[in-house]
Amino acid sequence: MLDARTNLPTAQDVAFYQEHGWWVSPKIIPDDVLETAALGAERHYAGERDHPMLINGGYLDWQAEHGNTIRLNDYVSLQNDDIRQLLELPIVAQTAALLSGSRTIRLFHDQLICKPPGLDMVDSVVGWHVDAAYWKTCSSRNMLTAWIPFQDCDGETGALSFLDGSHRRTDTEWMRTFNEHDMATLEHSIGGVTPAKRVQLRLRRGQVSFHHCRTIHGSEPNRSADRDRLALALHFQDDSNRYVTHFEESGRRTVHINDLLCRQDADGNPDYSDPAICPVLWSGP
Repeated sequence: MLDARTNLPTAQDVAFYQEHGWWVSPKIIPDDVLETAALGAERHYAGERDHPMLINGGYLDWQAEHGNTIRLNDYVSLQNDDIRQLLELPIVAQTAALLSGSRTIRLFHDQLICKPPGLDMVDSVVGWHVDAAYWKTCSSRNMLTAWIPFQDCDGETGALSFLDGSHRRTDTEWMRTFNEHDMATLEHSIGGVTPAKRVQLRLRRGQVSFHHCRTIHGSEPNRSADRDRLALALHFQDDSNRYVTHFEESGRRTVHINDLLCRQDADGNPDYSDPAICPVLWSGP
């Protein structure tokens, strides 16, 4: 039995997160929870759904006919009960609350990501990007992500990498570059990147990495012979986050999928506190 009291971040851990923009927990996910979640992922890939989505399409939803590529599936916790129980582990959201200094943590959305072995080396790269670049309709820049691998994860399988301390930059919200595979060109575009700033994680099964919404991150190919790199990314809102109107340079109004799923507030705007889509996962004193 894992003891949450001894596995929560300390004041020193919080200081590390604030300085570096990321932090890795000790083992906080029980094996049986991960085993159930992995079975849920298999069911999801096979086309099984415990609950239907409120909309048809518009979000990432890999299916078998898409072939052998990186599998990206959004909002899986809304559709799959086995994945949902991983989301609802209190220690994950409580850790996010402590790191971000927020009294309340709400879900924003989740993404199940599988990087199979044997893919083309270029196509299986996830380019340097920042989550905040995709969240222009969010008022907060204190949101964060928990990245939960379902197996041991290291350089061979293409573990997550960070540019250390990059969350302190305010000039990177153009980086909607998840699907750009040339890491070197992206580093040149960012400027000021040195090898010393690159941190590639090595996580044991049950550990979770947390990163700030402005931390630049990506991942290299899965070079293993026979190991899938399967992980769930949980994107969290802090208590200050609200919907804000945003327009692209073209003049087109920015729309996040949450805007189509969430209820409306009194002003007719998307309500990012809708408990059906963005439930409270932790609320402290």
